Amino acid sequence: MKILIVSDFFVPHYSGGGERRYFEIARRLVERGHEVDVITMRIKGVPDHEKIHGINVYHLGPEIHAPPVRSSIDFIRFMLAVFMWIIRRKYDIIDAQTYSPLIPSFLASKLRRIPMLATIHDVSSEGHDQWIQSSWIASLLERILMRLPYNGIITVSESTASAIRGFHGRKKDDIHVLPNGVDLDLIDSVRADEDNSIIFVGRLAPHKHVDHLINVFRGLSAQFKDLNLRIIGDGVERNRLLKMVEDPGLGERVSFQHSLSYPEVISNIKGSKVLVLPSTREGFGIVLAEAGACRVPAVAYKSGGVVEVIKDGVNGFLVEPLNMEELHHKIRKLLEDDKLREKMGENGRRIVEERFIWDIIVDGLEEIYMQHI
Repeated sequence: MKILIVSDFFVPHYSGGGERRYFEIARRLVERGHEVDVITMRIKGVPDHEKIHGINVYHLGPEIHAPPVRSSIDFIRFMLAVFMWIIRRKYDIIDAQTYSPLIPSFLASKLRRIPMLATIHDVSSEGHDQWIQSSWIASLLERILMRLPYNGIITVSESTASAIRGFHGRKKDDIHVLPNGVDLDLIDSVRADEDNSIIFVGRLAPHKHVDHLINVFRGLSAQFKDLNLRIIGDGVERNRLLKMVEDPGLGERVSFQHSLSYPEVISNIKGSKVLVLPSTREGFGIVLAEAGACRVPAVAYKSGGVVEVIKDGVNGFLVEPLNMEELHHKIRKLLEDDKLREKMGENGRRIVEERFIWDIIVDGLEEIYMQHI
């Protein structure tokens, strides 16, 4: 097959969960003999064409200086570039990621009569907890994008599939559920950056509630004198979160890092005692699978696809959203009980080995592509 993947950004220049997913999928498709092109935004200092693990990556549209920050004009120019690219070329199938790639990919695919699948990681239809700051914009976009007659939709969890059906009226047969996965060989090759710490990895966005974790850490830091907090990621909440840890005695125990390589992120997870994800909106939560692969238990708010990765009391703990008292209690329980933490870590590894391996996921994706060609 000749496959086109459309994404705002791509590894290694930006490594969000969606970008990591496409990278892992695309390189395995190439290994299986498929031809894979990826079109993505142009980035300052990056050539317009790269060959990454056999994947042809083409950078189009406006030059972005600090991914993922873009203007409205940048989005429009990229969408036009995507449309023109597809109009001028022939593919067997197109797989486009939410959000800006969807409209131009859909329109061009119809004109060129190429089957197109929409990969949707999450929906933003629950009022205040949106994927971007302007809730009405997110809601309007979804009402349009989720109703377009794609050949099919791929999503990462049963929770998101249910939301797409419930909020947007899509038929069950239109939706394919394929979870995210991990690269065990890569993870096992990384050495741990050990520290007596708890860790958060993800975008610093309002719905991730990293502020809750910082408030919980204030109490934990008094109980565990050598405990540190690692926050890995970037986003609109960064400056506000930095101000929260300006208190004497707290700031030196909280570290903020971003722009790390993927192995560096994995090293930080491996070296931590507990991974915490206090997010009230998660399509899947790939970092939870990565923590499991690293044998690190997780404590997370019970939301979205999180419940499909974390089994409460088995490989971590689930906490009712916004319950910081319970979040504190569960983290403390793991920090105090080395045997429980080790047992949950081993359980997490076993669950990943059984369910969240990229090769298994790509087997399913090839079948889906073939169904629509």
